[in-house]
Amino acid sequence: MNKRKLIISLSGVVLLVAGIAISRMLAGSASPKDSNAPADIGIPVSTEIVNNGPVKATLAITGRVIPAEKVELYAEVSGIANYGVRPFKSGTRFSRGDILLRIDDSEFKRALASSKSQFTNTISKVLPDLKLDYPDYYQSWKQYLLAFKVDLPIKKLPEVDNEQLKLFLTGRDIFSGYYNILEAEARLSKYSIRAPFDGSLTESFVNRGALVRTGQQLGEFIKSGQFEMEASVIHDHLRFLSKGQIITLSAINAAKTYEAKLIRINDKIDPGSQLVKIYFQLNDPNLKSGLYLEGKIGATTISDAVKLPVQAIVDESHVFIIKDDKAVKSMVSIVDQSTDSVVIAGLKNGDKVIIDKKNSAFEGSSVVETN
Repeated sequence: MNKRKLIISLSGVVLLVAGIAISRMLAGSASPKDSNAPADIGIPVSTEIVNNGPVKATLAITGRVIPAEKVELYAEVSGIANYGVRPFKSGTRFSRGDILLRIDDSEFKRALASSKSQFTNTISKVLPDLKLDYPDYYQSWKQYLLAFKVDLPIKKLPEVDNEQLKLFLTGRDIFSGYYNILEAEARLSKYSIRAPFDGSLTESFVNRGALVRTGQQLGEFIKSGQFEMEASVIHDHLRFLSKGQIITLSAINAAKTYEAKLIRINDKIDPGSQLVKIYFQLNDPNLKSGLYLEGKIGATTISDAVKLPVQAIVDESHVFIIKDDKAVKSMVSIVDQSTDSVVIAGLKNGDKVIIDKKNSAFEGSSVVETN
């Protein structure tokens, strides 16, 4: 019995030793690196080889066309709206002085006529006193009263150079009545809204027959044929600009060009964008407000620099160059920049710059050129 147990124990030990030996052999055969495994290929990138030299920098200008003159129309009186010489609709053209919109003034006219009638009554009451106490002025005031027309604008009062007479007429409310009528006539003119210049209606917010309230916006009126383009540039680029400068602009993806003259440069830098607004004048009846235009201004020639796509810039002042098949982040000096390109100094001839859009995390990555 004991002999049988001994044989079984020895058999187990033999099997255990054999298993350990086999596992070590298998591990040893798997540990060496397979010489046929593919190597790390790297991330494919597009590059440009630096060749420093003189670069002609251009300043890109992009902006939106705005009217040279624009008026937002508001009601200063209330009443029922009616058309003027033409319908008060967007796109309708008017000449200077044309009535754009009429607001019913019949009630106000009756009140004004009543005020004028009271005024003539006041003058008629002072005429007897003028005849007795100021006979030199009686005839002129009598003629003024006889020529007075309630339905016509009030005329200037006769000249009074006598201090006593002035005090007398003031006490009888002659002057206050006269100026009240002048004010009412000025208010009456506000019931007819006239075109301040040749132009067209671009916005209309009221229909015929609608009740107009004081302070209500009625529409927007712009001058015809005269426009401006508002653009923004960085402060450093102002050295390339001067008032009166002429440039050629074109609509984006369009063949037609427009001549523009720089007429204003804002003295204030926008605190948010750190850009300066500049304004160009354009005179073309075919232009439309809101159209985007673009153009370029020849700025200057920069020596010993290279122009690259703007996508090459990383963190505003760096680029990636290839060294030992890896992307290495390198600081550069940006001399000039536009919407699609950048002029850089500080790179060596022969440097390979990655022009694909990358971020800082790309540094140290293995790369392979695709061009």
